[in-house]
Amino acid sequence: MIHSVLRQALLTRGDETAILCHTGAHESTRRELSGLRLRPDDLTVDLDAHPLGEPFGVTTVGGEDQPEAVGLVAMIAASLTDLRRCLVTAGSLPRTVHLVVVVADTPGHHGPLVPSPPGIDEWNDLLELRVRRLGKRGWICELYFPNSVETGQALDCVLHGTNGGRRGPRATPLAGVHGEQGALWRPGDVAATGVSATGPVPLRRVSPVADLVLRTDDGGLPLWEDAVVPHLDVPTIRALGSGTAGPAAGAAATARVTEPDPVTSLAPVDEHSVNPVGFTKKAGGPMGDLSVRDGRTVITEGRKVLCAVPADGTVTDLDIGRVRYLRGIRVDWSGHAGSVAVVRAVASLAAGGVPLVSGPVPDWAAGLGPALTDALTRLDESELADPLSREEQSVRLRRASLRVHGQLVRWRALAERAGVPVPPEPLVSVMLCTRRPELVGFALAQVARQRGVRFELVLALHGFSADLPEVHAAVTDFAATGIPITVHEAPADQVFGAVLNDTVDRTSGTVIAKWDDDDWYGPEHLADMLMARTYACADLVGVTQDLVYLDELDLTVWRSYQTEKPSPDVVGSTIVIDRSVLRDVGGFRPLPRAIDSQLLLAVRRNSGRIYRTHGLGYLLRRAGQGHTWGADMGYFLRRSTRQWSGWRPSSLLEGEPAPLGQPDQGRGRTLIWATEYTGGQS
Repeated sequence: MIHSVLRQALLTRGDETAILCHTGAHESTRRELSGLRLRPDDLTVDLDAHPLGEPFGVTTVGGEDQPEAVGLVAMIAASLTDLRRCLVTAGSLPRTVHLVVVVADTPGHHGPLVPSPPGIDEWNDLLELRVRRLGKRGWICELYFPNSVETGQALDCVLHGTNGGRRGPRATPLAGVHGEQGALWRPGDVAATGVSATGPVPLRRVSPVADLVLRTDDGGLPLWEDAVVPHLDVPTIRALGSGTAGPAAGAAATARVTEPDPVTSLAPVDEHSVNPVGFTKKAGGPMGDLSVRDGRTVITEGRKVLCAVPADGTVTDLDIGRVRYLRGIRVDWSGHAGSVAVVRAVASLAAGGVPLVSGPVPDWAAGLGPALTDALTRLDESELADPLSREEQSVRLRRASLRVHGQLVRWRALAERAGVPVPPEPLVSVMLCTRRPELVGFALAQVARQRGVRFELVLALHGFSADLPEVHAAVTDFAATGIPITVHEAPADQVFGAVLNDTVDRTSGTVIAKWDDDDWYGPEHLADMLMARTYACADLVGVTQDLVYLDELDLTVWRSYQTEKPSPDVVGSTIVIDRSVLRDVGGFRPLPRAIDSQLLLAVRRNSGRIYRTHGLGYLLRRAGQGHTWGADMGYFLRRSTRQWSGWRPSSLLEGEPAPLGQPDQGRGRTLIWATEYTGGQS
């Protein structure tokens, strides 16, 4: 089908030049371009091999008495990961009248290749848009503009449509990239620019098109000649593997080149395509192996090869999807010729939440970083047979990888090395509304131990005063931590939804997080929510009631809902939502109950993306009364997968802190938890 679509496009393109591009899995994508009748001035381009900053050599457009656009640009990609990787390269292609985008296969959780148009009027002259399914999960998208369109921008709009309408945060600073494998460093960013080896960085009006330039170095880069825009040189995968890469000699005054750090010298993981979305909790599958077979690094199940790791270490969304059914993957570090590529593959599998186990990690794999190395070696293979332990391992791995190897984090680290300022991380406003003064100290203790995120607390006291001794003591202890806190006293007769809106009005963060006064939250709760918000491109993030403590029965139940997926429902006390989204849907409805479900419905009606991430860092407390959600104890017992006597959270909760202002209470459970979970038992 791909061949026939391209043949028809070539027949109808008129007298203009055609550019046929392919990326990823070259044995299949390149084959689709064979046998086509091309003219002498037509180009066939391997986007993975094209050095960023080098011209494409299209001599038939842009000159005097020449057209401004080519007649056809075709992009044949093996996966969405491959298509995102080549976006910065495609930004240098000339304008086109006809754009054909082909993705040979996609994971089941991805939607169709329907573009999301740009925000002004660039597409007002769109004449035809056609989207077709290719096989079971592949897609073909064709766009036709009689007056042409910017190729890179149109391709970005096609990719944007696969994320459910929300782009998610872009990496900062604004980047220029040069060299072979340069596209690995800035996948999915149409704002990144390919630049020459020496500079200077081009200007757009009066400003440079980049704030930091990254050059990939195979050992022979010239001097950098831009006195304004700093640069960093990083070795290619090949140079890292040979151990020959180092700082460029004779660097110019503005260069910020240091000895390669083993972590930041690795090209980052594209978290928008390689991530935990689609994780399955089934622990009954076979084990797989990451090892060497016939000189290639492969992932296998027995004698079956599930996927081969290319020389640059790229793992795609399709590769992650192919190994989801495995219980886990054993990492065999022996025999790998391209050792750095293996390190990058392991980081990508971990970012995808694939449960990995490993023996001692060799010194040459230091690029993983200490956190990921520790996560790989902390669990024995036999423990993956337990679904809860397996999911806990998956969460540890994705945290360790995405918070070190994700593209957004990596570029902030590069900017720090180069001395380029970047905007601060988002400020999260934790919003806690309570009617129970006796629980204020308990709730504030959960908030105070959050780590890995900037946050403030707005505490709404619904119907009581902050002068009560237990409340005053807890607030004083919380303020002593240095975390900003605002206290709001709401009238007792004010409807709950209106109290929440007044509380939101007192927040200052760009992200709002709801919090309950009687549930338990692990110290990574907020950080996990922000991480999921990024990789899922979500408007609203939350978790399910996986773990519930039934107070009256002194019983903990685990219900093992499917997570890491778009979902219409999440727990209200874990809702994390952008302030702008909350404003656009009209805030909370002024109702006494069902406020959270009404907010979820409003976000869905506004075409927002709701995402459900893992729930192991949260434990819902269910007492006999006092809840706005009216489910009885039987509801939780009937739907449970496992039960334990007593208080039994996931190990990711990391115990229970002592309530603030009440230092002698709540410590018993912490000691019980530590005893139960010694040795990784679950």
